[in-house]
Amino acid sequence: MKLLDHFTVCVALIALTVLVNPVQAADSAGMGVIAILAPTSDAVLQSGAENKLEFNVKLSPRGHHLHIYVDNQDPIIERNVAHCPCSVALPKLTPGKHVIVIKEATSGHAMTGVERSVTVTVK
Repeated sequence: MKLLDHFTVCVALIALTVLVNPVQAADSAGMGVIAILAPTSDAVLQSGAENKLEFNVKLSPRGHHLHIYVDNQDPIIERNVAHCPCSVALPKLTPGKHVIVIKEATSGHAMTGVERSVTVTVK
């Protein structure tokens, strides 16, 4: 019975830690983290301009590199993420809404589930 009580207390403490500080809890659990610095979600970008994606990344233990998608097109592969913040030139964007997604991938290009996205409007 004491073992069950001890287990219940441990589970409750872990749950409380995740609720109070989910980013730190995820990081201490060895999960990767991606933060998009620019453009921000709902930003307005200029058509024909050289737009850049700026981000920070901490790869998970399974992470090897990033796939960057613009509107589900073929990915931009970014391997040089050891010294972020990082910057990648975006392809020319047509006027309208666009979704930019950064996904962490293994060395075999399987997605790890660590990802972030922003939606932008180009005028």
